[in-house]
Amino acid sequence: MRKKRAGILDFLEKKSSKFSFLIEILISLCFLSVFALMLVLSVTFVSVAELELENSTERAFNAVLMAFRDSDSPIESVMAEYSINGVGIYSASGNLLYSAGSVYPRLPVNLFSSMESNKGTSSLLSFDSRSNVVEYLRASSQAVIPTTESILLPIRNISLSYPNIIYLSIDASSYSDELVRLRILSLVLLLVTLLVYILVLYVYRQNKKYKALLVRQESLVSLGEAARTLTHEIKNPLSAITIQIALLKRTVAKENMEDLYTIEHETKRLIELTDKVSDFLRKPLGEPKRIDAVKEIKELFPLFKDEIIYEPESLESVFTEFDPNRFRSVFENLIKNAIEATREGDVPEVSISIRRVRKGKFEIAVKDRGVGIDAKDQKKIFDPFFTTKIHGSGIGLSISMQFVKAVGGELVLKRRSGGGTAAIVTLKEA
Repeated sequence: MRKKRAGILDFLEKKSSKFSFLIEILISLCFLSVFALMLVLSVTFVSVAELELENSTERAFNAVLMAFRDSDSPIESVMAEYSINGVGIYSASGNLLYSAGSVYPRLPVNLFSSMESNKGTSSLLSFDSRSNVVEYLRASSQAVIPTTESILLPIRNISLSYPNIIYLSIDASSYSDELVRLRILSLVLLLVTLLVYILVLYVYRQNKKYKALLVRQESLVSLGEAARTLTHEIKNPLSAITIQIALLKRTVAKENMEDLYTIEHETKRLIELTDKVSDFLRKPLGEPKRIDAVKEIKELFPLFKDEIIYEPESLESVFTEFDPNRFRSVFENLIKNAIEATREGDVPEVSISIRRVRKGKFEIAVKDRGVGIDAKDQKKIFDPFFTTKIHGSGIGLSISMQFVKAVGGELVLKRRSGGGTAAIVTLKEA
């Protein structure tokens, strides 16, 4: 029945774990979708800003061209209106024919070559983020002749069959500021999305833990009520059976004594189980006193036929606040488990070490080289009535955990490299 019940619980736990895993995958996929959308929007915003820069540059160029063709529009006013730093007209070979504002005395070869190699296009736009300046080149299929006499003079000897190259240098500080704002906004949106994802996942996992804890507490309450009733109802019949066994020992024939001893042994085992359940249900703190943990541990050794090794580098004395009977119960149980974990035919290799781990804390480790703990049982090892032993009650570790936690300590079971288990109890120094 217990194996069937455990199988059902394992099945439900696996189903719940699988469902939780699917939920987490769904949350992650939603986050990735939103994150991808934010990236697309960021790229789109930057692309829109780049298009706006190209359009404003094109408008500035057309305004300059109109100023050249219309003497009523002074080039200086156009430059001021469109934040143009400089206007230059160059020959096909890069020689300066006309300039207004700050321009190159000769068109740089690298700019000219870039324009020429731009797959047949007649313009080139580049943005320098360090100086916040846009440089714009346009190759004109017809010569651009400024309309004032003073400007015509320098180019009278230039062949007009070659295209001119018109150069603009434009202040793009506003574009640069907008680009910075867009990048900051994009980064903030991405970070907020990431933080929301982490928060949602954290809340979901905490909620899952809380629900598991609530279910566990509800089951423990139900178990406690059932256990109280059972221990009360079982103890009286067991007491009567014990008395009758004592009477039968005096009258029963010798050939039946072996059966009687079996009944007595099993009765004692039931009494021990009910006592353990009572310990589990009673106030776990007990009556704490200042005790020497090393002394208390060493007094347990004779009970186990000196099969325990006290590691030489361990402390010789360390004090803690613990109910002596509960302290003894905890380590009797841990040592017994360590010995019983030994593989059949092997000699028990059980050792105990006591050492300080940090200020005001020390740990007692009960170590064995037994069969170890299966990974699937690790989470359930402290559950009441869970056991992997044939004759185990599954209550010992639960009681030990209750007693240790009651004094502010910690009990963990770890698998050892090379095989076996280490039961580690961390306590406060007194």
